[in-house]
Amino acid sequence: MPNKAVLLDLENNMPTAKMLREIIEHYPTLYLFNCTGQFQYSLEDLTEFSGWVSSGQVVILEVPNASEKEYEYAVVVGQLLALLEPEMQIEVISAMPSCSLLLDLMRSADLACSFIQVESTLERQRNKYSIPSLQTIQNKPYLQMVKKYCDALGEMTGKPNTIEKLKNSIVNILQVVPEKAQHLVGMLINLKIVKRFDDQVAYRKKVLKQWTSLDIDKPVLAHPVETESAAQPNIKLEKIDQILEKLRVDSDQVLQEMDQQDSVGAVHQVLFKNFAKIDPVQIEVIHKLNNLKTDKPKDIYELRDLLEQMFPKSDIRLLLKELIEKGYIYWNGHEVVYSHEMYLN
Repeated sequence: MPNKAVLLDLENNMPTAKMLREIIEHYPTLYLFNCTGQFQYSLEDLTEFSGWVSSGQVVILEVPNASEKEYEYAVVVGQLLALLEPEMQIEVISAMPSCSLLLDLMRSADLACSFIQVESTLERQRNKYSIPSLQTIQNKPYLQMVKKYCDALGEMTGKPNTIEKLKNSIVNILQVVPEKAQHLVGMLINLKIVKRFDDQVAYRKKVLKQWTSLDIDKPVLAHPVETESAAQPNIKLEKIDQILEKLRVDSDQVLQEMDQQDSVGAVHQVLFKNFAKIDPVQIEVIHKLNNLKTDKPKDIYELRDLLEQMFPKSDIRLLLKELIEKGYIYWNGHEVVYSHEMYLN
């Protein structure tokens, strides 16, 4: 991507060397700055990092120690104006709420920029291995199946070590169809119970122990008081469950309406009555990715670049977000996993 660069704010957002490596693979230049002046990596990672700096792939911007963020950001913008080529697009990645000041200064200087808000390092550590609340699990059938399978995993001496073996194990233990087992594999990955490395899987013992120690038969108050921090990790899961439930209700309604029709034309009218509500770009994305079969990108950045080539006029970040929220793809922090729902469209 020759006309794009990344500006990474390291304050409260210290990336791993692996993350930096992935960014460098997809952008010609990565600009780093940290208003606190801190930068810590292992000796091995620093050796690789120094190579990136020497080659110009990574550029460290100097930031003065000032009491006002606006002044610090102004110095960053001044360096960008001196370093960047005209028409360069900049993706700003930051965990700081004050970063809106930086964006305003960049736009005032006619620098084309977009913003990616990320969780702070502290928030990531806090939410890394959090599990849904007991009430959420009790109210969600899919989470109950996850709990049941975790109980079985806890008693296994030899756990499944590949994706295929894991899916077959879920089919046998939970007595579900392969398509539902595939969805549960995705949930195990997203819930951080399972780690995936290509076709191999491993298990996070601490997270698995949290699930096995839960007593889902324990009564819960009718209106429990949840703190904001405790409720936050469950929002995404609840949204996914709401989508799945809506899909089930809608499909039951369509089948019922089809049974009441006595002609092919009337059935077609029922089937396609909601077509206008579906984003045609999403449908086209699903079809094009499906046509790639085994050549679909496994790397999230490669998928994004491919979609930008296919749909240059679309908001690719929003498109990826909706594909993830609707369950068509999963991002486990390592690679993209394509859900079976994609093949049904």
